[in-house]
This record gives sequence, C-alpha cells and structure tokens, in this order.
Amino acid sequence: MHPSFYKRPFLIVFLVYVLFLALFLEVPKPKQDDIFYKIPAKAEISAYINSYPRVKGDKQLFTVDILTLNGVKQKGKVYLTCKDCPELLRGQIINFDGDLFIPGDSENYGSFKWKKYLARKYIFTQGNIDRIIKIESPKSFWFYLGKIRTSILNVFWKNLPPNSAAILSGITLGEKGDISDTLYTAFQDSGAMHLLVASGGNVGFVTLIVYFLCSLFIGGRKRIAFTALAAALVYTLIAGADAPLLRAYLMTVAGTIGFILGRKSGIMQGLLLAAFFILIVNPQSLFEVGFQMSILATCAIILFTSNFKINYKIPPVLRWSLELLFVSLCAQSALVPVFTNYFYKISFSAVFSNLFLVPLSAVLMVGGFILWLASFANYIFVPVLSVIKFLLLCFEYLVNFFAGLPMSNITVPALKSTTIIAYYILLFYVLNLPLFKKKLKSFIIVLVLAILVFSCGVFIKPQEVTVLKGRYNLNVILREGGQTKMLGASISGSAARKALLALGTKEINCLFINSLSKSYFYMLHDFDLEIKNIYIPYGEISKEVEPLLIKTNAKIIPAFAEQDYCGVSVENGWVLYDGVKQAGTNNNLSFKTPKIDTAANLKAIGSNGQFVTF
Repeated sequence: MHPSFYKRPFLIVFLVYVLFLALFLEVPKPKQDDIFYKIPAKAEISAYINSYPRVKGDKQLFTVDILTLNGVKQKGKVYLTCKDCPELLRGQIINFDGDLFIPGDSENYGSFKWKKYLARKYIFTQGNIDRIIKIESPKSFWFYLGKIRTSILNVFWKNLPPNSAAILSGITLGEKGDISDTLYTAFQDSGAMHLLVASGGNVGFVTLIVYFLCSLFIGGRKRIAFTALAAALVYTLIAGADAPLLRAYLMTVAGTIGFILGRKSGIMQGLLLAAFFILIVNPQSLFEVGFQMSILATCAIILFTSNFKINYKIPPVLRWSLELLFVSLCAQSALVPVFTNYFYKISFSAVFSNLFLVPLSAVLMVGGFILWLASFANYIFVPVLSVIKFLLLCFEYLVNFFAGLPMSNITVPALKSTTIIAYYILLFYVLNLPLFKKKLKSFIIVLVLAILVFSCGVFIKPQEVTVLKGRYNLNVILREGGQTKMLGASISGSAARKALLALGTKEINCLFINSLSKSYFYMLHDFDLEIKNIYIPYGEISKEVEPLLIKTNAKIIPAFAEQDYCGVSVENGWVLYDGVKQAGTNNNLSFKTPKIDTAANLKAIGSNGQFVTF
C-alpha cells in the first residue's frame, strides 16, 4: 500500500463519516404512518414478500412490505412467521389472516437484542400467519430469481442428508437451513462459520470462473469482463444481495473496470467506495456484525497482500500454502475483537482449518451449481451426486476435526473499548510495517501510543450493578472491590454467562442463593464459568441440588442470618411489595449491600430507594 493512500481526502472523509455514525446514529424509530401503531392486531393483511423466505423446520421466516390492513392501505415492514405454509417466493403478494405484535426482546445485559436488531433494519413489527387466503405471483424479476434459488435449494435438500444439504446450501447460496446445533457449534469452534455465509469470496470466485469459461469461447477482453460481471450480479441477487455481497460486488466492478482500462484498480479504494456506498444508502449497516467482519477481514487481507510479498523462488505449492496461511492469519487477527465482544470466544484452530476448508468450499460451490444443472440430465446426475456427497462428508469431517482441537474454542470476556483501539493500532502497524523506514523508532512510538490508549481503560468504571430477569424472578450481579458477586441463581446459565462475559469477567467470586428449593439453583444446570464460593441457607440439600453443587467445584458455605460474607450482609427472609420492605417469617435469606437490597423472592430496592422488579 503506497503511503500516499493514507493522505487521500476520500479516506479521511470516510473515516469521519464512520466516526460520526458510531457516535451519533440512533436506533431507528417507526414513522407515524408505520403499521407499528396498529398493533396488537388480528386482521386480514395483504403484503409483498421482499426477502427470500428462510426455511426452519416446518416454518418459513421472511419480511414483507405491508400493502393493506383490513382493506385499508398501510405502510411498514413486518417480520413474518408462517407455519405449514406452501412454498413462498420473493416477489409474491400474499393475502392472509394473522396477528401482529411487538417483537420480543431480551431484557438481560449481554444477550442478543432481537428488537433492536430488527429496528436497525427498519422493521418494528412481527407477525404470525394463521391462514393464507390468496397468493399472487407477478412475473417480476425477483420472482424468477426466487424460483431459480428455490430450485437449487430443493435439489440439495431432496437428494442429500440434512447436514450435507445445509452445508452445501450455505456454501453455495448462504442459506444454512436446518443445520443441527452440534454442527453449527462445530463450525463456530473451527472458525469456518464464514463459509456458510455467501460473501465476497463467492462473488469473486463466480466472476473468475465465468471469465475463464467465456475466454474459451468468446473473444474481446471487455465483452468477457462484462459477461462475468453480469453473471456475478445475478449470483449476488440470487444469494440475497445483503451488505457483504453488495460490498464484494462493488469491489469486483471497480477491480474489473481498472483491469479493462489497463490500470491498477486500487482494490483498497474499491473497498472504501463499496463500504461508503452501503453506509450512505443504509447507515444502520455499520452496526451489523456481518458488515463489520466483512470490512475488517478484507481490509487486513488487502494490507497484507499489498505490503508483503513471499519470495517467488519458493516452490509454487509451498508459496501458495504460505500465502493462504498468512491471509487466514491476517483475517482472523482483524476479527479477534469482534469474536470477543459478540461471541465471547476465539478459535486458534481457524488459522489452520481455513487452509483446508477454504479451497474445498470453493470446489463445493462449483459442485453445487453443477449438481443443480445435472438434475436436468438424469444420466449424469447420479455420478455427480456421489462425488458431491463424498466431498461433503470430507468437509464435515474436517470441520469436526478442527472443532475438536484443544485450542478451537477458548472462552474470553468482552474487551474494553480502549483495549480494542490499542489492539487495532498495533495490528495496523504490523500490517504496514514495510512502509516504515525507521522501524525501531516507529515501533517505540506506536507501542507507547497503544499503551497510553490501553491505560485509559483504567479510568472507565465497570458497570457496578446489573439486574437480570430470571426464570422466576430477578438476579443481581455486583462488581465492587475487584470482585464479582451474584445474588440469586434462578436465571438460565447461558443468560448469566453472557452477562458476565459482556461485563468483562469469566468468574464469580461469591454466589449467594436465597433458598434450598431447587428452582433457586436453576442457573447451575448449564453454567460453565468458574464459581469460587457459593453461599446457601443452612439446611438439608435435596438430591436434585447436590450434583449441581458438586459439578461447580466451588466451595460451599452455609450462610446464617445477621452475618457478613464477601462484603454482603445476610438477613432473614423479606417480602417486598409496592416498594415496602417487611420482615418475613420464612427460612429463606435476603442479602444487602451498600448498592442494593434483595429479598428472598428476589425483588430488590436499590441504594437510591427505587423499587426494582419485573
């Protein structure tokens, strides 16, 4: 990358625009004429399907543009679920009876915010279809693309085992379908999840394949290039035309035009143009995980390939292997903060798994389209199907193999913003190392800058009180004096785990449980982080609870009223109602700290006297 690139006005404008969006862009709110203001409603609705329906078991999930509600014209988008419905296609108009409601949302810190996710897509309403009255199929562009997409997926799902069909659908068109939970986790742990999403690699690969095939039969570089771009555009639209695909296609266009003109295309410039275009059209894309991962990984790969060259005297096979290894390493390095702060895990096996899985996924992508075309010629379909089945079995085996390696799934807490900034300062320096003439001096300056930014995190106070809604009542996480304390364990283990990791910790120093009733130990069924001490009321432990306590490997300490443990005062049970606290006569325990006062039924009063309950 030429040093002058970092002085270009366009780069500066782009960075300023991204910073502005990150600081000031709010979650969208529904307009006054949005159908959101008509809910809850059970009505007859007419709507236009504006996305490819996603099949999940016996359900189809998709978004629509509302046309009418009970015969009256209406505006707005709705995320619909249709159970046991006929096969639906993008571009169709459906009339149905159904109910509309506000999307549900997790109230717990660290959990996925479904309502906010939809709002950033300008969808504020969710609905269920009870009965389809009529389906209209206008002969539109999207309708025909939808038929092609459905035809391809049907060939996969009708002729392959479920997991194999899910893998091939994901690699070819980004449609995972009903992939099993076990295999889904294996893809995450092996670092291969990106291969189940249609992305930039797919678009570039389609362009190259079509260009190569056209060069065998037609002449003229311009004619071949535009044919390849047209094919890539069709693929982009069939695969869903989401942000990563549009970004990749725009980059491909920029690169191809540069190739036709015989000039250096400036692939980084193409990336910025594509990202800028997407953010101008839809600024909310900045907050989509897929968009962030796509931009960060691509940027890292471009910087590496531009600034570092592997010696061409090395044998080709070894050189290509090294290039793929370093490209994979760069991409994974760029995504570390994303993995830590969104998924709370990193996979070191991803660097090596992609050496095998990326080339094999390219073969399977081509094989998927060949299999679909072969379905129109019965005499070659069976042998093609046999080859594809074998390759898919190999692919699934490799995914499970790399997922099973010791360093494949490491749980990590979320990083502070200052830590993330310091990390990217160092990564940017490493990827641009050849551009620095005085390497020792520049390294010292960059290292000091990163340390200063990292040190600023000391002044960021952690969230001290976090209230979580449990299965039966609420729970409280306290972070004070360098310790993490949790009052109550009636929340699910996965929700508690996400909250703790999002708060930046992997352990509970002291867990206080109010009652010996088994419902108060609900969290321990699937909680996998470390608990050092568990305080429980004195009494006989039931047979259902005992193995849960043993599994934690924590120190079990009987707690008595009028005593202090881990900075928490233990009292007799309390009953809270309407913000009033009264003495209880039960044998349960309540807990009190300077920050919060909880009761045996786990309602709570904060230190400011505010009544906290759900």
